[in-house]
Amino acid sequence: MSRLPRLTLIATAALLLTASAQAQSELKILAPASVGGGWDGTAQAIAETLRAEKLAPNVSVYNIPGKAGTLGLAEFVKLKGQPNNLMVTGFVMVAGIPINKSPYDLSSDVTPIARLTTSYEVLIVSAKSPYKTVEEMISAFKSNPSALRFGGSSEGGSGHVAVGKLAKELKIPMSQVKFIPSAGGAQAAKAMLGGELDVVSAGYSEIEDMIKSGQVRGLAILAPEAVAGVNLPTLIAKGYNVDVSNWRGVVATGKISAAQRSDLTVMMTRMVRTDTWKKKLAENKWDAYFASGTTFDRFVRVQKTDVAQLLQDLNILK
Repeated sequence: MSRLPRLTLIATAALLLTASAQAQSELKILAPASVGGGWDGTAQAIAETLRAEKLAPNVSVYNIPGKAGTLGLAEFVKLKGQPNNLMVTGFVMVAGIPINKSPYDLSSDVTPIARLTTSYEVLIVSAKSPYKTVEEMISAFKSNPSALRFGGSSEGGSGHVAVGKLAKELKIPMSQVKFIPSAGGAQAAKAMLGGELDVVSAGYSEIEDMIKSGQVRGLAILAPEAVAGVNLPTLIAKGYNVDVSNWRGVVATGKISAAQRSDLTVMMTRMVRTDTWKKKLAENKWDAYFASGTTFDRFVRVQKTDVAQLLQDLNILK
């Protein structure tokens, strides 16, 4: 073989190795919801923190929305064995799997890495709504349940559960409740502004700007106690035993090695200790809710059982 072809082969091999290394060094984060939704905001916050702290300088976020994240999950499981991929998940997906009859499981088809945050649902109405307070909205709901059109992120998601819990507290059958799901809390709020909904339950970080701009009116936050920086009453303070938290975390693909899982867990552990991440928590009104390893594994398994039971109790899951 002449020297020129040999050099060409060497150069080609070097380029292939470089391309392979670049592909492996890029961390891709799937947000299984629309741009601007809660999972997207979480994915963007993770990516920005990892880049700022140089924990993973080459990070990208992409979106596959639909059916409480189960459409994204179905695509994510195809990437098994690829450790440079993460997906944001949480309560909404745990509920969405049985409701949408997804065949996948968060404790076996993907690899749990870390639980990161929790936040609370907020009940909002349009600025033009006749309901100035949560008491007025509840009074209308009790007097004519089917007249109110409720909305939220997805069927069986945290918004749906919030409405279901409120209905149960008021002894209103779910068969009389109108709940219209959207691709995300922000999308539900926009549908409300377009006259398609009367009341929306969404994560505070998704609709904070709309509240502050005056487009929508916050009625209550569904937390067990007052939340710093959020000037809204809790339903519990109003005498209604309703609170709904919405945890979020990340999983890796299935079939990765123990060493690869450990590397990803260490990266997340380092991330949550940084000032950059703590600032993201404060900006989005998220509470730190970190867990990893066997603790997160056990949490995911328990959530599967508990959430399915909750959905049955609320007559959301038949």
